[in-house]
Amino acid sequence: MKAKVFFLFPILLLFLACESDDVKSSDNETLKEITCEVVLFEFTADTGNGSSRLRYNIKFTNPNKLAIKGTASITLDYNGVVLTPIKKIIDEDSYIHIGANSSYTEVYDVVSPHETNLLSPEQIKAFYVKFVSAKFIVAE
Repeated sequence: MKAKVFFLFPILLLFLACESDDVKSSDNETLKEITCEVVLFEFTADTGNGSSRLRYNIKFTNPNKLAIKGTASITLDYNGVVLTPIKKIIDEDSYIHIGANSSYTEVYDVVSPHETNLLSPEQIKAFYVKFVSAKFIVAE
């Protein structure tokens, strides 16, 4: 009986101590870069009703074998001033979740009223917004 336990114990330790190949490969695998594609970008300085409209669709593609979460960082040029708004992450639902080998399209469509007491019609018509860059920031 003691001889069986003596041989069984080392075999049991070997079995429990070995990592599976799946665990090893996923731990050592580096994430591929998330790509982005501007599907739509449109700015209308004067919509005709005292407002301007900015809308865009940017597609983020995850080429990795595992799901990721993070935030989109969109940089725009507002009449010569380049800005990247910071998005506040409140909880897990605030993150963008992209499944393995899939994509997510960020859709933005906002109409903003003009400050007609501050801007002349010529200034409003000359105002522009241009796309600068987009990237996906993966959360840890």
